[in-house]
Amino acid sequence: MMPETGQLAFDFTELEREDARGRLEEWDGAPLHFTTEFHTPADLDAAFEHWMYLNGRFGSHSRSHMWHRGFADGNGIEINEHGIDIFHAELSPDRDVEGPGGELTMAVCEHCRWHKIAETENEAIEAWHDHALPGWRELPVVPAEVRIRSEKGITKQGLAWITQHYPAHMQMPGAPIITERSAYATRHAPGVSPWAGYDLSASALRRETAPDDDGPAPVIAPRPPGRALTE
Repeated sequence: MMPETGQLAFDFTELEREDARGRLEEWDGAPLHFTTEFHTPADLDAAFEHWMYLNGRFGSHSRSHMWHRGFADGNGIEINEHGIDIFHAELSPDRDVEGPGGELTMAVCEHCRWHKIAETENEAIEAWHDHALPGWRELPVVPAEVRIRSEKGITKQGLAWITQHYPAHMQMPGAPIITERSAYATRHAPGVSPWAGYDLSASALRRETAPDDDGPAPVIAPRPPGRALTE
């Protein structure tokens, strides 16, 4: 009896995987395990894809401990020649096995061969802004009463406030804004600024700044006099 076509294809694929697993020494890309060294985003993507080819996709984040892309990250944002790619690594060990635990985030600037590994996504994003746009921490904070976005995008009110208060040299493609948030709205959101950069949470910046930090705290600029602008 001839085997079914699907079963035959599966058998061939599994044989190819077994052969590849037996020739791991020939792999010349990024490591097929957790690493702290710099590798290009393309090499990290290729290594994680190869690991999944060898070992399967189920539970690949926690089983491999490798750098992988997340959901709705700021990949592709650029400021001048500096680009950002965000990767995550889950270091939680297998059951009944000791290990470091937790999750790390890494920001990569391929052009400069720069990378930063941090305990939180926000910390990695802030480090990249320090690298790509020195002085961003002095930007004024957009007050909460200024509505920045609607279902149609940036509001007229938000754009008017930002263009009036933000320095001209900080209004460029990929540049961020800093907005006042509630105590719990602390994620730095990519692609939200008028220039398709990050909307950085002032609440998170205040929480993460130590009392003796030499860096200036974000400044809330005064509202323009008169009636509030409309959309």
